[in-house]
Order: sequence, then C-alpha cells, then structure tokens
Amino acid sequence: MKAILLIIKFATLAIIYLFLLRVFYFIVTDLRHRGNRVFGQAEASRTSSGAELVVTGSNDPSLKQGEVIYLDRQTHLGRGSHNNIKLTSSFASHNHARIIFQDDGFFLEDLNSINGTYINGVRVNESVPLVHGDTIAIAGVTFKFVRWEYEVE
Repeated sequence: MKAILLIIKFATLAIIYLFLLRVFYFIVTDLRHRGNRVFGQAEASRTSSGAELVVTGSNDPSLKQGEVIYLDRQTHLGRGSHNNIKLTSSFASHNHARIIFQDDGFFLEDLNSINGTYINGVRVNESVPLVHGDTIAIAGVTFKFVRWEYEVE
C-alpha cells in the first residue's frame, strides 16, 4: 500500500513539474515572438529612419494600444499580407497607405483606399508631410507619429 502511495506522489509531482515546464516554455516563446515583432527586423532600420508609429487607439486585435512600430524608409499599411503593418479590419484596403522617407522627412500617402486615410482628422488626398505628434487614422486604428529627435510626450 505504501509503495502505491509513493508512486502516486511521484506521478503527481512529475505532472506538476511537466505543467510548469510547459507554461515556462510558452512564456519564453511568446516573449521571443513579441520581441522579434517589435524589435527584430525593424531594429536595423531604426537607426536609418528615425521615426516610429505608436498605436494610440485600436479596434484591430492584431494592433494593441501602446504598441510601437519602427518605420522603414518605406512602410506599407493595409490588409494584404505583404504590408509592413497589417490591418485586419474589413475597412482597410489591401494596399491602403504608405509612409515614405525622402529629403529628410516622412510623407504619408493614401493609395486610393476606399475608406480613406486621415491625418489629424483631415482626409489625405495627396502626399502629406508628417510632423512629430501627428495623428494618423486608418480603418479604426489611430497612430501617433513620433520623430526621435523630439522628446516623446
């Protein structure tokens, strides 16, 4: 009888340890995935572009409020899988907008989207220069444009 109780104790202990190892594995995997998404491929462009978008409001489950997205020399936004910033809302066009760096400045362009791209509440119809602190709204997601040479508020 004592041998059976001892086996049950060790089996229970083994199950608890396996459970804890599995939880630890998922935590590490999730942190690694999030780290790559925010800092991975964009980290190299961070030094060359000098700007980022901060999500200030979102009804898109793939973009969380407070998330920081570093801008490349060309950053495409839209529902298509090839975009740098993927929007899942049906209000986003496949190729919705892009932000480009040229002549020491960033410019926002709407790519003929149906529902439009807005900067500080005004619909964008042509290439518009971005200024530190501008608010960009696309398909229920709002971003704050941040240039690094300015102090973040």
